[in-house]
Amino acid sequence: MTQFVDSFTTQQLLPPWQSTGARFWAFVVKTAPDCMQHYLDTHFNSAGPDVAPFQYRCRDDSGYGMLIVADHPDFSSGHEPGGKWSTLSHREVFWSFPAFQYPVNPDNLLDRPQPVWIQPFYFDDNSLVMFSSREIWGSEKQMGHIAMEEGGDAERLHIDLATQGFVEFSPRSEARTLAVMHARLKPQARPVGMEQVLLKDEKIASFAGAMLAGYNLLGNPRTATPGVLDATEINTLKQFRDVFDMRAAVYRAIVASRVTHRNVSERTFYAGEDVELDFMWSATMAEQFEQLFGLKKPPVSGQRMGHAAEPPLRGNREADWRLPRVRVPVEFAVRFTCDAEFDVLDTVHTYGASNPVRAG
Repeated sequence: MTQFVDSFTTQQLLPPWQSTGARFWAFVVKTAPDCMQHYLDTHFNSAGPDVAPFQYRCRDDSGYGMLIVADHPDFSSGHEPGGKWSTLSHREVFWSFPAFQYPVNPDNLLDRPQPVWIQPFYFDDNSLVMFSSREIWGSEKQMGHIAMEEGGDAERLHIDLATQGFVEFSPRSEARTLAVMHARLKPQARPVGMEQVLLKDEKIASFAGAMLAGYNLLGNPRTATPGVLDATEINTLKQFRDVFDMRAAVYRAIVASRVTHRNVSERTFYAGEDVELDFMWSATMAEQFEQLFGLKKPPVSGQRMGHAAEPPLRGNREADWRLPRVRVPVEFAVRFTCDAEFDVLDTVHTYGASNPVRAG
């Protein structure tokens, strides 16, 4: 009666996850550094109920992070022996920035830091991936409608993101599909050399070095060799709220995971001025825009409204685009194709429980 029965719902997306021929677009954006540190302090460094034996700090004061759009056409679980198990496809949009995890020793001093990446902003267009991410990794993924169009004779990219939400919070507000983000390459966009975007200033070069190394993008894409890989560690705060007090968590832990990238190809860079990136303002998204990106709601006078330039992509035209849009400057963009594997390393600390065991 208690024998575990294998089923689609229990095994569809058990880690490790594997993605073949995934298409990535990374847009490097500059925010205020205190946005990143505020997130680290209110999530990882705060007591819940005890304090973790780590101190999280921004990697530097540059404020650079990357907004990533990933298209996974061949995505599956590698948990079962023998390879893939039930392939699906999905797209995701997420914000990621680098940080240092400092172990705190018994003398309350900081030991040698471990570089990690933090991902506090997530959208996915596949409900199975979304729920698996929330349950296994603890990422706060939201369902999104992600329409994407690229290619053609010229350099072309157009991405539109929408989600369910509220324009304003009030007793009479009704939830509907709201625009969240619009991105595209401008018509004049052409590829540029890696040196042209990395040598803009010292801080961009430093950030880009960590970013490109983590995604295995520093080699020659024409000589990508199977088996050549690099990995990025991600730390996520996994928590479940107390139903009687939504300010408190009944379970809270730090989960370390790893993303490995193989067979990187088609690496192409674009100058930031050739990229158009807009966030669409609503009550649902305001807190994330303000706290994670340091943006402010545009004043009523002189507001730019709606989808910029051409119409929204098919699949997101029914979303409400009659919202104020905020233009976000992009430092540079890079696109590439690769195979990726996502796996859990360890739960490095459970708040209110025993001491952690750090994964090697």
